[in-house]
Amino acid sequence: MADADDRKAGAIILRDLALFNRAAVFFETQIDPLIRAEIESIVSAWLEAHNWTGKTDMSEQLDALWVAPRQWMAPEDDWYAWFEFGRRANLNSDSYEIADLFGAGQADWRFRFKAGHALFGGKKAWNDYAKGPVELGQQLDGRGWVHEGRGVFFRSVVLPADKLASAWENEDWVEVLMPLERALDALMDDLPIFDTIVESAKTKSEEVDPS
Repeated sequence: MADADDRKAGAIILRDLALFNRAAVFFETQIDPLIRAEIESIVSAWLEAHNWTGKTDMSEQLDALWVAPRQWMAPEDDWYAWFEFGRRANLNSDSYEIADLFGAGQADWRFRFKAGHALFGGKKAWNDYAKGPVELGQQLDGRGWVHEGRGVFFRSVVLPADKLASAWENEDWVEVLMPLERALDALMDDLPIFDTIVESAKTKSEEVDPS
């Protein structure tokens, strides 16, 4: 049974269902695709400017986005590690992705450091290695990263919902998307620590399997 807030929200919607329908359709067909395209443009320009690579097509899902420095590329187009974009792990959200991204939904978005387990001898070998570099984990913690465990680190990204209307009206998305660009800059700033983690894990896996 709906609680008082749900009943109130339902009543507001049903008093002008036509307006709600027009607003929902307009958001899904006009606003949402435009914001995704603007995000893609920002990320693509950043990748080109810093000689990183990744996937920027977020027309269907924002969590399709991932970025990585080129030195993490392994043979046969595989990757030792990367930073993926996604909602908080183990948290379901019924909100629009854009609403969550701008802090107006049910979940937050974050960049998450992930490793290609197979290239380090498998998931168990990577998990065993990830227990070791405590000092590096502490350095990342001091820079705003949270350790999920097993060598997975994340840092949240929240964009300012209060600037969305102005961005739409003025057709200027630079300010509202600035926190995303700063988050990308932070990945590059913290890259030396993650490089050390990746290179140490590679060395350890080669010692176990010198072939």
